[in-house]
Amino acid sequence: MASSIENNKEKLTLKSSDGEEFLVERRVAFQSTLIQTMLDSDCSSTDVIPLPKIDARTLALVLDYCKKHVDASSSKQEELNSIDSEFLKDMDMGALFHLVLAANFMEIKGLLDIATQKIADRIKDKPHQEVREIFHVENDYTPEEEAAVREENKWAFEGFP
Repeated sequence: MASSIENNKEKLTLKSSDGEEFLVERRVAFQSTLIQTMLDSDCSSTDVIPLPKIDARTLALVLDYCKKHVDASSSKQEELNSIDSEFLKDMDMGALFHLVLAANFMEIKGLLDIATQKIADRIKDKPHQEVREIFHVENDYTPEEEAAVREENKWAFEGFP
């Protein structure tokens, strides 16, 4: 019985914005500076730590990343890079955006770094119109205004359509 209580102390329950609960090892959760700070300063008075900005699908991905890094903590950097590359391999842009927001909120620097780099790699060398579509940025210039800006700043648009 005592070992069961000890095991529960080594685990935390994280609750996503859509109400799903995840029971995780403390060392996995401590990959997040936010959670570590909350627990170190007794900010969480309950057994469940709510994460109101992260949906269950994204939280599952975050925890998967954290678990892989805890399990591979003694690995060489090349192995961690391989794990990270495989983790993000087939992820769509929407999931990547959610992952960036979650990593930023939870303060998981490594995940934030690799996810933002993956987004940067995907938009690299794309025309600005396509980047606008990816980020859902509306062009608020009229065609005439855009032409005027291009004319005034020809040097900045050399080599771009």
